[in-house]
Amino acid sequence: MKYLNVFDVAGPVAWPLLGMAVFGLTVFFERTTFFQKVQINASDFLDGIINLLKKNRSLEALTLCEETQGPVAALVRAALLHRNSSKQEIQEAIQSVAMLEIPTLAKRQRLLGTVAGLSPMLGLLGSVLACLDSLQRLGSQDATVNPNLDFSSALLTTALGLSIAMLAYCGKEFLRSRVDSIIRDMEWSAHGIYRYLTLEAQSDQQVFSSTVLEADSS
Repeated sequence: MKYLNVFDVAGPVAWPLLGMAVFGLTVFFERTTFFQKVQINASDFLDGIINLLKKNRSLEALTLCEETQGPVAALVRAALLHRNSSKQEIQEAIQSVAMLEIPTLAKRQRLLGTVAGLSPMLGLLGSVLACLDSLQRLGSQDATVNPNLDFSSALLTTALGLSIAMLAYCGKEFLRSRVDSIIRDMEWSAHGIYRYLTLEAQSDQQVFSSTVLEADSS
């Protein structure tokens, strides 16, 4: 069997399995590339924003958020746009952006779950069809039929389906871990910028104002 074409041996079901494998790989690499673009070092980014705010360079902080891709920058930008609003309005602005960004992160992951679920069933269907074909040819007393080859070939689609399903499941779990990591960065950044705007910013403003007054009086 190793010298035979896999698609000839596995039968017509091998082509849908190949299509699902290619589709799953496409989704996986597209999502992986997307996460590489949007995931940033949240700690360094937030420290940079807060340092700009402490120097009263709010416009530069907003510009940095707009130039940086990803949900973390979008959350911080929303908070900065409402920095002069009440605590509740700042919190609602952050939550609104989070509700838009999280579904974008989880986008297309269910497709890999679909591939993982359908592939074994397609493989089993191919095996059943191949077994039925082999039984029919055995019943016709065809001397060219090799029962061992036919029944071992029938299991090939099941093996292919299971292999594709396992790879799709591993890919789905890997992407889910990336999403969880980005969501943790979002939560940490949202808490950090909210805390600064509602607590620390007032004290920093008082220090800055007193420094200006002292400089004017001198």
